[in-house]
Amino acid sequence: MGKFDPAARVRGLALAFQDRHGRRARALAARLEEYDDDELVIRPWEFRLPRVVILAAARARGLEPVGGVEALVGVGPWTEPMRFTRAADR
Repeated sequence: MGKFDPAARVRGLALAFQDRHGRRARALAARLEEYDDDELVIRPWEFRLPRVVILAAARARGLEPVGGVEALVGVGPWTEPMRFTRAADR
């Protein structure tokens, strides 16, 4: 009886996970790139991504949450939209 090599299966799962969440992350990146207004409103339920991921992506593009990170802490994960503005505008 041959040994079972799970490496191929694990790689396949990793690629599927990366592709599924990659589409969501690319949609979020496109939304962050088209930002022109005073305030950008992101609704996490539209992208089905965790708030932490959205916050990290926004910060990577020079955006900061309106009211600071404290404004994001008290709300539920899907109940309130997230509002961002340029870091220099604050």
